[in-house]
Amino acid sequence: MSVQHKQDSIRNLRLERLGIQPPDDWNDVEQVRAAKKAEVGLSCSAAIYAGIDLNGSHYSLTEHDQTELMAQFTTVKEGAAAVPYHADGELCRMFPAEEFTALAQAATAHVFYHRTYCNHLNAWIKRADLAELDSISYGAELPADLAASMAEIIKAAGGGAE
Repeated sequence: MSVQHKQDSIRNLRLERLGIQPPDDWNDVEQVRAAKKAEVGLSCSAAIYAGIDLNGSHYSLTEHDQTELMAQFTTVKEGAAAVPYHADGELCRMFPAEEFTALAQAATAHVFYHRTYCNHLNAWIKRADLAELDSISYGAELPADLAASMAEIIKAAGGGAE
C-alpha cells in the first residue's frame, strides 16, 4: 500500500465519520472542493450551534433556538415589556425587553459572523487548487483579499470581529 493510498484512506475515514461523502478521486479538484465545502459547512453549523455566553449564562443557537429567539425578539419589537426565555440548563424566566434585546443582538452577531466567515471560506475553496485546498479548514486565516472583504462587511454591518 502506497503512502498516498494510506493518506487518502485516512482522509476518507475522517470525512465518513462526519457524514461526508469523500471524493472518489483525491486528484479531482472539483470532488475535493465539494468535500471541503461540506466539511466547512458542518464546522460552521457547529460553531453557530455552540452558541454564546452572555451575562454569565450560556445560550445554544441551534436552528430551533434561533427561531424561538427571533420570534420572541419580534414580540419585544412589537412592544412587549418582557418575554419568556431561558439559558441552557436554567429555568424559563421573563426577560425584560432591554435584556432580551441584548441577547438577540449578540446571537444575531454570532450567527452573522460565522455565516459570513463560512461564505468567505467557500469563496476561497472555489478558487483554490488541490495543494491549497488541503490547508483550508474552519478557523483558518483567510487570504488577505478575503480577510479585507470580510472585515469590510462586518464593519458595514456594525459589528466587530468575533
